[in-house]
Amino acid sequence: MPKSSVAAFDVVAANNSDIGGINIAEGCPAAGLNDAVRELMAQIAAWRDGPVAALLPKSGGAMTGAITDLGAESTIKDPGGTARKIGYRNVPLRSASSSQTLSLSDVGQLLSLSAGDITVPTNATAAFALGDAISIYNNASSSRSISGVAGVTLRLAGATSTGSRTLGARGLCTLVKVGTDEWVVAGAGVS
Repeated sequence: MPKSSVAAFDVVAANNSDIGGINIAEGCPAAGLNDAVRELMAQIAAWRDGPVAALLPKSGGAMTGAITDLGAESTIKDPGGTARKIGYRNVPLRSASSSQTLSLSDVGQLLSLSAGDITVPTNATAAFALGDAISIYNNASSSRSISGVAGVTLRLAGATSTGSRTLGARGLCTLVKVGTDEWVVAGAGVS
């Protein structure tokens, strides 16, 4: 059967004795090899620009199609280049024992704070994406303050109040960015 596309290629090399009807079997005429190479290149380009192009764009964009066979330790790199596990297996934990200003590297993490307070910077300082979420656990027996710098609005989920929030002892909350300089704070022990 003529090998008229990449899909027709056989994994057994000896079974690939032609390409596009050009004889490439053992002892084939040398005159056909140039045509065979050009045919191979054309078939690969057609494959690249056809079925593969729909899955993996050549110049950016979103990948479409199914991803299969990912093991439990599969990772993907975040925009900062840090390898992250795929899926919702856990929330990476970062411990801190002093006041913290949130940064882009905190997105999707659980910040366990044993001392100090939390400051939320403006979008101009740290351009978090809408929907970015950061969880905070107060790993101490006293309250912690969560406040935004001038221009940042912190809203208490389920209420109309804005301003600095207090996270009680052993409290747990999540901050979600909902506007350019607006965050919602929700959780247990938040006031």
